[in-house]
Amino acid sequence: MHRSRSKTRPEMHVVLSDQHIPYQDKTIEAMTLSFIKEHRPSAIHLLGDILDFYQLSRFDKDPARATKVESDLEDAQLYFNRIRKVAPRTPIVYSLGNHEIRFRRFLHANAKELAGLECLDFKKLLNLEHFGIKLVDEMHPYYVGKLLFTHGEVVRKWSGASARGNYEKFGGNVICGHVHRLGAFYHTTMEGSYGAWENGCLCSLKPEYMIAPDWQNGWSVVWKMANGYFHVDQICVDRHQYVYQGKLKRAKRIIR
Repeated sequence: MHRSRSKTRPEMHVVLSDQHIPYQDKTIEAMTLSFIKEHRPSAIHLLGDILDFYQLSRFDKDPARATKVESDLEDAQLYFNRIRKVAPRTPIVYSLGNHEIRFRRFLHANAKELAGLECLDFKKLLNLEHFGIKLVDEMHPYYVGKLLFTHGEVVRKWSGASARGNYEKFGGNVICGHVHRLGAFYHTTMEGSYGAWENGCLCSLKPEYMIAPDWQNGWSVVWKMANGYFHVDQICVDRHQYVYQGKLKRAKRIIR
């Protein structure tokens, strides 16, 4: 499925999502950076929920983190800087997820008079121009070849079920984040075969608000062929190790 006869070298796109800074798994982050440095992808896609914005949640919060928004924004910029160190010229696309949207909703609900200030624009807050990162809002998912990239909003039980929901929503090939699971859904019609993928997450699997969530750490590699066709490899990280192209990779050390 999704194979091209073209002899042109395919483009490698690395898809990362759901870091939920400051609750990212720092060891897995280091593994993704090592992967990017080794494989030198054509593009990197940050598919939403890079920041958690815990403080702006509607749910009960730990008072100790109530004033840490600025610190979290700084942590995100440090993360972008680490990516740029291993991929200084690689195009990066950052799609907003539902957690980033918490910031806009908070302004609209509590300080709508300030919502239009340029300094509060997400690009400015995260200094994205400095890092050469293209921002895409949640209402404008985008295509790479024949595959749609979106953070997603469909959540269903079991791996692959949300991928199917996004296929049904968008009516075609799609890769999404949001659900913190790895999974795939395939469907064949008279016109050909289609697929949808859930991208996994890069955050801790031990959140303070849930016991043993059905989540998987990992990321995806999308191979884009010259004629628009593609292939998706999913990388599942289990106990800080994974297999890619027949090689076992283990974390060199656990980062706390």
